[in-house]
Amino acid sequence: MSTTVITKTEIQNELMEFLCRQFLVETEDIDITKSLVDTGIIDSMGLIEIASYISKKYEFKVEEQHMNRDNFGSVIKIVDFIYRVKTS
Repeated sequence: MSTTVITKTEIQNELMEFLCRQFLVETEDIDITKSLVDTGIIDSMGLIEIASYISKKYEFKVEEQHMNRDNFGSVIKIVDFIYRVKTS
């Protein structure tokens, strides 16, 4: 695990960049407090793409049991999940 400290802001910026590039949306189209699925930004396959991105980018495996509304319910929740795993 890397000893470099990452901030939630850095994680959020990188995640938003990925979401915009991968799902062809603009930053202002994403409400970071709402579900990406419920708002129609992504579907269930999109969740898998995000989990794959997280695994590669942050070098930890996202287990199936982690892919729930508590961890993947919004951009903010995804950021909190990544931060929690990376700083624990």
